[in-house]
This record gives sequence, C-alpha cells and structure tokens, in this order.
Amino acid sequence: MNIVFDVNETLLDIGHMDPLFEEIFGSGEVRKEWFEQVIQDAVIVSLLDDYSDFGKIGVSAFELIAARRGVEVGESDFGRVVELMRSLPPHPEVRGQLERLKEAGVPMVTLTNSPPALVAAQLDNAGIADYFDQQISVDAVQALKPATKVYEHAQNLLGVDVSDIWLVAAHNWDTTGAISAGWNAAFIARPGKALSRLDKTPGIVGESLVEVTDQLLELVK
Repeated sequence: MNIVFDVNETLLDIGHMDPLFEEIFGSGEVRKEWFEQVIQDAVIVSLLDDYSDFGKIGVSAFELIAARRGVEVGESDFGRVVELMRSLPPHPEVRGQLERLKEAGVPMVTLTNSPPALVAAQLDNAGIADYFDQQISVDAVQALKPATKVYEHAQNLLGVDVSDIWLVAAHNWDTTGAISAGWNAAFIARPGKALSRLDKTPGIVGESLVEVTDQLLELVK
C-alpha cells in the first residue's frame, strides 16, 4: 500500500483563514464561498486542458468574491491570503494518524494542486513534512487535479501498480478523479463535505482521519 494525501482541507485546516474574511467581508463564512470558487475554477481549468498556478487561482477567486460583494481589495490583501495559506495548521487528529501510518511502515506522499514552494512551506509550517517521502507537484505535467494525467504522473513517480495506491482526500472530485484513473480512494467526510450520487464510490469513507486510518491499517495487517 502507498498512500497519497491531498493537503488543503484534507490535512490542513483552512478555517484558520476565517478571521481575514471576517475582517474584509464581515463574515468568516465567506471563506467557504471563496474556497468553493477556487475549486470550481481549478476544475474548469482541468476541463479545458489548461493550466494555471493554484496560488494565482486562489487570488483570482478572492478578487472575484470581492467584486460580487462590492468590496474593494488590493495587492496587500492578496498577499495576506497567500501568507495565511502558507501557515495553515493541521487538523487536530492529523499528526497522530500520520504517526500510526508511519509506524506501520506505510509509504506516504502528498499530491496537491498547490505549487511546490507553497506546499513545502505549508507542510513545514504545519510540522508534518517529515512524514512524507515525496511532495509530488502538478507542475511537471502542467495540469491540475482531477485531470487524469496528474494521477498517472504520480503513479509513474511511485513506480507501483494503480491497485497499490490509495488517495486520501476530503474532496469528492479528487477521490472520483483518482478512482477514474484506476486508484483506490478514501474519503474524509469532514464537516460540509459529502459524496454525490454522481461520484465514484470510494473504498473507504470516514468522518475523520482517525476513522480512515483505522480502515487503512486493517488492509495492511
């Protein structure tokens, strides 16, 4: 078994950004609207077989949300968004579960749409970088998840059969993309996250990384 982790929302808590959205838009709930826009834009880019730096997509989505709400924002605000993305804390249970998987000898890597410098800073600042053997970048294939070529690129780097790969993510579009590429997938149903009837069915579903890890470790016994 080789586990490939998504990062934002899966491992890291973007709720840490809520105070910024409270300050600028008057409600921390706008952060959810913003990140949904980020994901929507990333999926559109993938469908068009195009590529854009995920950080730039995040800034563009922030600017769009501001325009919708009639709020003026500038470069300093964009910089604050990026800086907060670099310093997201892990969800409370993450370190303990990564430690369990490490002790069981399970190889772990990350695969995220974030550019290499950003994800490296994120994992370092969250104190979890050492758990991963690789930080796989989408830059090499100039595509974003859920494009199939991203998962194929990761598989080639891992050098294992698709049947030996498990993606762990809190995003239904990511697990569906991975399953479509022949991978196994585990879905973390964090608050506000759910699977639709159109999604490919993950082999594992849990409400936290604890529940997902319990099921993954059952497979390696």
